[in-house]
Parts: sequence; structure tokens; C-alpha cells
Amino acid sequence: MTESDHDGWPDKYSDPRDRPHPEVLRITVESFDKAFEDTLTAVDAVADGEPQPAVVSFATVGELRKILTDRRIELLQTLMDTDGAAESISALAEALDRDYKTVHDDVTLLSDYGIVFIVEDDDRSKRPYLPYERIRLDVELTASDIGEEPAAA
Repeated sequence: MTESDHDGWPDKYSDPRDRPHPEVLRITVESFDKAFEDTLTAVDAVADGEPQPAVVSFATVGELRKILTDRRIELLQTLMDTDGAAESISALAEALDRDYKTVHDDVTLLSDYGIVFIVEDDDRSKRPYLPYERIRLDVELTASDIGEEPAAA
């Protein structure tokens, strides 16, 4: 049996740069039930050999908007423009012409949501890593009950 790190990946994939990643990260707004259904469908598709995007789902449009601000989208675009990696959070902050602390906080938040990975090198510097060539936002607005924020169906 293969030893695993805390993410459940085999040790050889403990560095996210060594893990297989799809070309597309799909960010959606959908209910838990819909996200679960989509996950089961994707598992079947992968079993049949069909490539699938990575998916991060939010429960509401408001939650998505709270996390994917214009500044964080700019950060993601900058990472994609540099082949998905920055030398360090400091270098990323410099490229964005922003304060280190706010960039660090943004990278940490995006990492907490599974959108960006943080890689710690031997020298202990933290490197933001975005392995996707494209990010696709799927937000479908539908009629909702009074008082509820629209979400994807």
C-alpha cells in the first residue's frame, strides 16, 4: 500500500506541481445537490477515459463575488501569464504593484478555496501556483424564491 500525504495523494504527488491537473478550472455557482450530481457524472466520465476540468463550486453568486474580486482575478491572470507560478508571494506582489500582505492574504484565501496552490520550497519561500491554462466561470442565473440569491441550477 502506498503512503499518502495529508491530501490523500500518494507521496510522489505531495508537491502540487507534480500532480496531474486538467487544463481547465471550472468555477460554478450551484447547490450542493447539483454539485454532488455533477461530481458523480464526472467520476463516471473519468472512468470512461474522458478528461474532466477541475471544479470549484460556490453555493451563491454572492459567495463567488466575495471571493473572486477584481483584484483576485487580476492576481489569477498574472499567475496564468507567468506559466502558473510566481517566484514568491513577494515577486507576485511586485508584479501586481500591490502590498505584500494583501497579496499574501489573497493567495491564502484562493488556496483555501482550492483555486491556487501554495508550494513551499526548500528555502521556505511560499510560491503561488496555478496549474490551469484556463479558468471558466459558469454562473447561470435562474428565477429564485423571494429573499434568496439566484444560484445556478
